[in-house]
Amino acid sequence: MRLREVYNVKKIILSLIISVISCSTVNASTEKPPSYEDMYPEWGYTSINEALSEVEDAFNKELRLPSRVPPIIFTHYFGKFDEPRRSFHAQYVNDRTPANHYKIDVRAAEDGIDFHERQVVDTYKLKNGATANYISLSQHHIGFHALVFNKDEWQYILSVDKRVAATVTPEVLVEIANSIENG
Repeated sequence: MRLREVYNVKKIILSLIISVISCSTVNASTEKPPSYEDMYPEWGYTSINEALSEVEDAFNKELRLPSRVPPIIFTHYFGKFDEPRRSFHAQYVNDRTPANHYKIDVRAAEDGIDFHERQVVDTYKLKNGATANYISLSQHHIGFHALVFNKDEWQYILSVDKRVAATVTPEVLVEIANSIENG
């Protein structure tokens, strides 16, 4: 008799779990996800130009961005100066094609991030003679490919979602890096 009671309790728990999941799924499907226009400002993002002004004021130094972007379509552009981390972030995204995601992260070279050798896929020379490392970053099934280099006392990290790596090749990222004017 005891075994039968345990079995019934398990059936009840399973039924409850299925009900909760079903209700959650129904509720989730009727709610519209927040738009990029709502989400990014909540995360501290503004326009790229506004964030660029903030970082230049904080460092009392000009920060030059690439004049080129990857050859994929973006619907939104956001910028952020992360004061505690003393870094600048630009996000180029597409609300209809999430794979179209390009990021520019910049910090003072002295505060630069060191990457493990195992992350470095290849090394390139920029037209100014600087070395750029092409790296692969993955976390929780989300992956980015990035070009990391120093220029004018800044460390730049230009990265794209790995799903567009066939279009935005390392050579394309090198062209983008070379489009940054000398300071």
